[in-house]
Amino acid sequence: MSSKTRRYEGKDVVVEYDAKRCIHVAECVHGLPGVFEKDRRPWVDADGAAADRVTEVVIRCPTGALHFVRKDGGTDEPLPDGNTATLEADGPIYVKGDIDIVDGEGMLKLRDVRVAFCRCGASQNKPFCDGRHSDVGFSSSGDMANPKERPEEFSQGGKLTVTPLANGSLRAEGVLEILSADGGQTSYHDTRAHLCRCGASKKKPFCDGSHKETGFTA
Repeated sequence: MSSKTRRYEGKDVVVEYDAKRCIHVAECVHGLPGVFEKDRRPWVDADGAAADRVTEVVIRCPTGALHFVRKDGGTDEPLPDGNTATLEADGPIYVKGDIDIVDGEGMLKLRDVRVAFCRCGASQNKPFCDGRHSDVGFSSSGDMANPKERPEEFSQGGKLTVTPLANGSLRAEGVLEILSADGGQTSYHDTRAHLCRCGASKKKPFCDGSHKETGFTA
């Protein structure tokens, strides 16, 4: 888990960019081409639009590669209403929420509200996606095997603690709503879910122990 964060200072807002977590979804470039221009150096002009517009587009970044700091007393990024994990077809898991990523001893490694987790097993910046799912030909429709039905009492929100287990799954502890790529399936988890990150599970997005058979290491 590494970062390569750069800061782009504007009069009213600072845009922070972690190149290690960027997989070129391009929400920023499409949303505000006057601020974000991939062929320009520097590629971010934080004064290229009103601060509110800049922050609005930054929040669209699903990987968490982009963040902002307001200098004008404007509103910080709010916590999402609940914790959601959306499966990208042939790609990562996009998680939004009140997220803590911890190591096996429970030590906090990152606190964020937007993260793209690798689920092909090939990323060189695990547990984050780095785009290598395309290089290795990872294939997954984004459907779910055996989604859990919504419990009678299901209250979204609260902390989601994610532990990348050594040579194993992503353990997500807390209330989590998992959405299929097409939005047609939802799986509800009110305590814990184990998500595949080796790419080999027959029960994607859930772990089935295949990491042991494939010799997955992380």
